[in-house]
Amino acid sequence: MEISKLEDFIAQMPKELPSITHKARTLYIELGKRSFYDRDFESLMFGEEEQYSIYSDKPYASPNIIVCTTLIKQYKSLLDMVNIRNKILIDNLGHYSLVYYDENGQEIFTDLTQDLKNIQFNCRTSYFGKDQFSDKTIRDIDILIGYITNRRGYSDDYWDMLKQRLDSSKLSDRSKLELTLASLKEFGDLTKLGEAELASLYNKFVKYCIGGNANIAFYSIRSSTGEQNFVELREKNKIRRYKLNKATLEFELDKIIERDEISK
Repeated sequence: MEISKLEDFIAQMPKELPSITHKARTLYIELGKRSFYDRDFESLMFGEEEQYSIYSDKPYASPNIIVCTTLIKQYKSLLDMVNIRNKILIDNLGHYSLVYYDENGQEIFTDLTQDLKNIQFNCRTSYFGKDQFSDKTIRDIDILIGYITNRRGYSDDYWDMLKQRLDSSKLSDRSKLELTLASLKEFGDLTKLGEAELASLYNKFVKYCIGGNANIAFYSIRSSTGEQNFVELREKNKIRRYKLNKATLEFELDKIIERDEISK
């Protein structure tokens, strides 16, 4: 689907969709595939108010580099174009989300910014009608609109294969982490994700496959070359640090820090 402006989403949306939710879901998925969070945005937050306003209100472009403000306003515009009643929500931290109203006047909550990583890797979404629809209802909609098929489901349908393998193994934490980091590419196309979305997806994947291991930590550091993403594994006598390679889109061992170096 070739998209250069918001109107193209409407022109290329499937005709005869049976409900408001089918339409809202289609636009949610298609906009999410093409929108990438700007991790440099924080550097603008303390700039001039006019600069901030221009950035947050900018129109759709390809690629669509956004923040939550930009993205939710664009999603609202799309829903307005197909006459779906909606309103923007702003929390006390300034984060934007949106609700739309179905045929019965029920509010359906959405947060597209939080779902970008899921959509770009063909996973289940987590913030479209959260706790308001059954898994089957959303799956049936996604099959109808072509997000998944009967033969090929969501990418995260298959994550459990690795999780079960790790759960039944006697591998060390190091081996589990390295195997998990190396396996994400087997479940989908990493090149479809933006940088922020990719780092967040790795974090989600590791937590799902290994669990909440207190010795594993994801974080990022801003440098002169941009945002750098790391994951650390804390072992008994050392810390292993892995860095996300922006060329290969994989985490690679970056540094081993001995415990006695840390205490100095």
